[in-house]
Amino acid sequence: MDSIKKITNSNILDDIFDIPENLKNKKVVITISAYEGIEDISKMKSLRGALSKYKNGNLREEEDNAWAMAVQDKHENS
Repeated sequence: MDSIKKITNSNILDDIFDIPENLKNKKVVITISAYEGIEDISKMKSLRGALSKYKNGNLREEEDNAWAMAVQDKHENS
């Protein structure tokens, strides 16, 4: 893995990072290397619709009325 290192004063990083007090005004080592994680975040797949093959459109109307039917069944003899 290619990387570069540079020793510099931490003050140049103030606009980029929140530098802890114990590192302010001190020389620090900056190391830059390639990120080896997910190659491209934009290529990540969404799980939206992943279960669509299991949907049953005929049950949608019953699903819309499910709460009303459950309350009616529970309290019809009250």
